[in-house]
Amino acid sequence: MQNVDFNHLNNFLKMSEEILTVQEHIGFLDVIKKTTSETINSNIYAHFLSCDEEEIKHTFLNALLSIIEEKTQLKIQLSDTEIRTEFPTSTGRIDVVIRDLINQSHILIENKIYHHLDNDLKEYWNFIKVSDSKKRGVLLTLEPHTIPKEVKGKFINITHWEWISKVKALIDFSAIQKTNYKVYLTDFFETIEQLTNTYTMNDSARFYFENAKQINAASHTKQEGHKFLNEQYNLIAAKLGLQAFGNELEWKNFWDETNRIDTYFTIVAENIVSGKELSYSIIIELYREDIKKIDELDNKFKTHHQYQKLDKGKTTTTECHYLIKNYKITLDEFENFANNVVGNIKKDFGEIFIDMVNHLYPTKDINCWKNNLLIK
Repeated sequence: MQNVDFNHLNNFLKMSEEILTVQEHIGFLDVIKKTTSETINSNIYAHFLSCDEEEIKHTFLNALLSIIEEKTQLKIQLSDTEIRTEFPTSTGRIDVVIRDLINQSHILIENKIYHHLDNDLKEYWNFIKVSDSKKRGVLLTLEPHTIPKEVKGKFINITHWEWISKVKALIDFSAIQKTNYKVYLTDFFETIEQLTNTYTMNDSARFYFENAKQINAASHTKQEGHKFLNEQYNLIAAKLGLQAFGNELEWKNFWDETNRIDTYFTIVAENIVSGKELSYSIIIELYREDIKKIDELDNKFKTHHQYQKLDKGKTTTTECHYLIKNYKITLDEFENFANNVVGNIKKDFGEIFIDMVNHLYPTKDINCWKNNLLIK
């Protein structure tokens, strides 16, 4: 371990309690490194304009029509739309074309993220063989952009943020049926907002470069703290004779992997990791088919002395925090975190956990670990 002047670091941290942190959004486009891909960006707009979530589809279209009307004082009628991407013309491809199947009105969208405008917008305009009154052209850009003279009055410039801001103002999230679409939409909003922001040094970045030495030292001590907690989880598993599972430092499951028992312990140390307070929770968690046995377990164990002293946690369709208890500890107690947790499991959970597993899995042999949960 590198030498750290803890007195100096402690003084620095005390002086830095009001550090301004900037939360950077990492979305699905960042993950696949396609944030600035115009083709993918256009496909996302096209999908939202044509998806089966009526609230999203109509809001994206109405927001666009509203902006076009605000900027041109002209209306365009769309009632039954077809969305196409990479629409081929004689000299190129229009990024997105919105066509009304009834009256043949068209909106032509040329999408630009960072590239210079070298597309022949006049050719695109002329390629769509309907009267000018039934066409609107949109140059969609991150920053305001000048419309070329030859298509002035035909194309208008709309920024990504103008469109998304209008969508955000009009959208009714409660009317969206599928939860995953709410996630997709929020992620896309944040991606566009991040792209729109200028890349200047924010306060967090400035603070780092002014205090890099102290911050790097603090980062190293953080890693040591996380390493300690992870090793304590492994020690808990060894003392219980169960297997630790989970990729998060804030929580770990401890279960009988060999017998595939879906009733297990979860230790939640989120408050400790976040620095909120030295406290943790022990949970008896039910999973998969075991969740369906809640009423059965309640009737069976409602008079059990440990059941009566524990709290009930949250239940969803995918997880059940059946019984739970929270514990506050001192820093000295945290030095022996594994012993503290195992001691509390034995004192407050051990008997009822064994009884529950025996009830739910009467044919499973749990002799290899059950005595580890009991006070001897």
